[in-house]
Amino acid sequence: MAVKLIAIDLDGTLLNSHHQLSDNIITTLQQARKNNIQVILASGRPYSGIQPYIQQLGFNQPGHYCISNNGSVIHDASNGNHLVDFLLDLDDYKKIYEQTEALSLSLHALGDNKIFTANKIIGFYTTHEAYLSNTLIHYTPIEEMQCNIQFTKLMISSEESYLSSVIKKIPASFYQQYTLVRSTPYFLEVLNKNANKGLAIQALAQQLDLEKHEIMCIGDQNNDLPMFDVAGICIAMENATDELKSRATHITSCNNSDGVAKAIEKYAL
Repeated sequence: MAVKLIAIDLDGTLLNSHHQLSDNIITTLQQARKNNIQVILASGRPYSGIQPYIQQLGFNQPGHYCISNNGSVIHDASNGNHLVDFLLDLDDYKKIYEQTEALSLSLHALGDNKIFTANKIIGFYTTHEAYLSNTLIHYTPIEEMQCNIQFTKLMISSEESYLSSVIKKIPASFYQQYTLVRSTPYFLEVLNKNANKGLAIQALAQQLDLEKHEIMCIGDQNNDLPMFDVAGICIAMENATDELKSRATHITSCNNSDGVAKAIEKYAL
């Protein structure tokens, strides 16, 4: 059966190390759309960090979709409107903030195309996230946050070695209440329990009346693992984690060698 939906991670997968789309990638994805294949950008970034690539690909038209914040939101790619979302609230922020303060970790939250943090000292990785996602940082003490504020995700950050050492100190109850994702070596993301990339793709597939064997997913990090649960063709990049590679049906070249284009040309076009 032909592939009818391709879900693709951005950083480390679709984009090269300079966070750019190659000409070959653009041509291949546009050809997939001409072949009536839905191409879904599925990223940990907020919509503001995905939107420039949607425009560059020409996918900012009705009938196109994207997934942001590791599956917290399914967007109409033409305007960014939320079609489905799974959010967090102020009580969630307070609970996670208390834990990160105890463990000397930085915390910021994404919501309404803004980054919020109650940390007086803005961490390096918060600044890095703001740069990648084209999003402004708002320092807001907890007591000044609106009681009805909602977030698409919370991001705990620190140096890789320290974050790895303290993750085991996070209460087991958090894993029952939330989806926790190590999206990069320096980020641990906290999402609504119902949010991950796989569930978002599954929701879109149901809307489009597609079956598992008609879905192809491509990624590089462990936050892409849920995508592999709902796809018939699972592509790991050469630069992917060992765990993701172990779950892949195929492995393609790295993100600096147009691995996504090669995989689509071989298995979908």
